[in-house]
Amino acid sequence: MNLFKKLALAAIVVSAAACADLDELLVNPNGVAPDQADAESLYNNIQLGFQGVQSSPYYFTAGLARMDAYTGGFTYNATHSPTDFDGLWSSFYAGLLPDADAFIALAEPLGQDAAAASVKIMKAYGYMELVDLFGDVPFGEAGMGGADTPITNPKADDGAMVYQEALNLLDTAIMQLDGADDFSIAYDNFYGGSAARWMTLAKTLKLRAAVNTRLVGGGAGIQEIFDEGDFIAANNENFEWHYGNNRTNPNNRHPWYNDGYENTDGQYQSTWYMWLLAESKGFVDPRTRYYFYRQTRDVYPDAVRDDPNAFDCIYGSGLPDPDVIPPHYEAISPDMPYCLGSYDMGYYGRDHLNGSGIPPDGEYRTLVGLYPAGGRFDDGISNSVPEDGGVEGALGEGIWPIWQASFTHFILAEAALTGGLDADARELLQQGIELSIARAQSFESKVDGGEIIATTPVTVTVEDTYVADSLNEEYLEYVLEEYDAADDEARLGIVAREYIIALWGNGLEAYNLYRRTCLPGDVQPAIDPNPGEFIRSALYPSVHVNRNVNAKQKTSFTDPVFWDTNDASCNY
Repeated sequence: MNLFKKLALAAIVVSAAACADLDELLVNPNGVAPDQADAESLYNNIQLGFQGVQSSPYYFTAGLARMDAYTGGFTYNATHSPTDFDGLWSSFYAGLLPDADAFIALAEPLGQDAAAASVKIMKAYGYMELVDLFGDVPFGEAGMGGADTPITNPKADDGAMVYQEALNLLDTAIMQLDGADDFSIAYDNFYGGSAARWMTLAKTLKLRAAVNTRLVGGGAGIQEIFDEGDFIAANNENFEWHYGNNRTNPNNRHPWYNDGYENTDGQYQSTWYMWLLAESKGFVDPRTRYYFYRQTRDVYPDAVRDDPNAFDCIYGSGLPDPDVIPPHYEAISPDMPYCLGSYDMGYYGRDHLNGSGIPPDGEYRTLVGLYPAGGRFDDGISNSVPEDGGVEGALGEGIWPIWQASFTHFILAEAALTGGLDADARELLQQGIELSIARAQSFESKVDGGEIIATTPVTVTVEDTYVADSLNEEYLEYVLEEYDAADDEARLGIVAREYIIALWGNGLEAYNLYRRTCLPGDVQPAIDPNPGEFIRSALYPSVHVNRNVNAKQKTSFTDPVFWDTNDASCNY
């Protein structure tokens, strides 16, 4: 092309641009402006974002509560940094909140009161979660200022104030739901658009907040909520995120299933938590084989005898040995599990704050089971390695148990024992256990119970190996007899122990329980006798501290959140 043609072409382009509106030229063709958003897409994104905010802190919270293995280092200081929750912070403040506000503004003029109220409930729950994790967080200035003058450096508000504002938001949602029709403006993964179910959840979250804040005078409303009776009390009312079984495009399976049933070895399980279920009472908890899948039931398989480095027991010979226990473990309890969750049953995981390297133990690690991850049911017979491309068990069709009926009964039992509720704590404990067992065992429907797993000496199906009702009854009888023989202080410890067992899959509530009550007692200590001080609140994320001129990192992660008034002598 000669110079004249090039100049002519340039003139045409400039003229065309001059005729166009400059604002049009600045529009990102791949972006979606607020006025282009539709309610269905917004709502779906809100629920996905909310589920992500709920699940994001799991390993941090469950690890600190000893529900899951906490293996990031040998000291608490080594396990936690400001970058840990960058994703959570951004997801909430830059994703969930603006989407929620946009949806509410879109839905309310359309008369979609129940849908708008459900978003307010998720928003309130998210704020309370952030306070539970961090303490003081931005609220009043978060997302304020409008598009022209946005407040990009919101100040943090007192955690107690944020909790109260979240409660106010729940009250607003409850009023909006009163008499509202069910909604179908978008797909509701939680309650299928039921206004009544969302109202029950909102009242249950008020109960949760009241129990959580009982140490600072927040328990005054527990009796009123209990007497009204509108709280999550049955498993068909549970607030759970439901995963699918699709492997690709999209992969909508439970994240634990993706972690343990594809081609990787899976997250280490907590030796203490597995021992708590499998051996601590002298018989197996009926939920154990739903919660965990053992890849081997032999403590010392032939491969381990040939390669003792497959186990990383640090103390002693390097192999699991019930007669070798660190002295600081024994000081807490002579029965404290070390290196294996159960010495004669093959539950293999990691001890609290074992931050050593990873040995070749992938084929021996205990994996998550059928509940809640949609993995395999441990039938006690099959001995296959399930990391084979996601074709095992319920194919990942699990749940994220955000709030269940059993949780409600356990916190009510706690309130009854601590003076905030006039009710029968024993009955509430019993109901909590029964609901928890029933929910775990309901997952039997997700796998083929008729699958034949043995033909000699007789034919055996998976269904034949399910836990018998007699074991459920034996378990309940044991706990209630233990409860009857205890004083009120010991009874609270029993409630806390049974609650943390029922909480499998929900780390935040386990962490809250632990900080609120200093229970359950006699938990496994760190494998290093000097791990430093316990993490009582998370450090602020780096994306907040580095980008917000009004943000200041806390001086220590030993700073408690506003409702945790326990002193330093609490045996965390």
